[in-house]
Amino acid sequence: MEPKNFLFVSIDGLIGDIVWQISKEGHNVKYSVDSKEDKEVADGFVEKTDNWEKEVDWADIIVFDDVLGQGTKAQKLREQGKLVIGGTPYTDRLEDDRAFGQEELKKFGVPIIPYRDFTSFEEAITFVRENPCKYVIKPSGEAQNIKGLLFIGEEDDGRDVIQVLNDYNKAWAKKISLFQLQKRISGVE
Repeated sequence: MEPKNFLFVSIDGLIGDIVWQISKEGHNVKYSVDSKEDKEVADGFVEKTDNWEKEVDWADIIVFDDVLGQGTKAQKLREQGKLVIGGTPYTDRLEDDRAFGQEELKKFGVPIIPYRDFTSFEEAITFVRENPCKYVIKPSGEAQNIKGLLFIGEEDDGRDVIQVLNDYNKAWAKKISLFQLQKRISGVE
């Protein structure tokens, strides 16, 4: 097989291992990582580019490794006739908007865990006080990618969740504009 030109587009450098493997298989690769904190991912292993848009004409295949609007970019390139691996605006929304994803599952008959969306930590604290039980705090949108922010409550009265919600209100209120409280149940999510 003749070598292909692969362009990998990443927000946080999530796919460096695959970029390297494609390169080892004899294909030409260029890797773009948007996040300043992750730009060095795969340095020394594969060719990098700081402006993936300038490489679109060069690429035979373009790979997007994330959501957060990447599906919209992928879809536009598909409409231009490019071969693209990655999401769509619909898959972005499924992943980025927890409530939408849950409702889509429900629409297709998949049982879902009870949840409620919040934009205010104070409202969530009041809700837990009025409805005490174990909850899971799940940030939505870009904040959900900060894995340390997902919190799994252990206390039957929800007091640990209330404490974390208070802490998040002080430290993360500007970064977490939407989050979900999901009733905690044992087993597989």
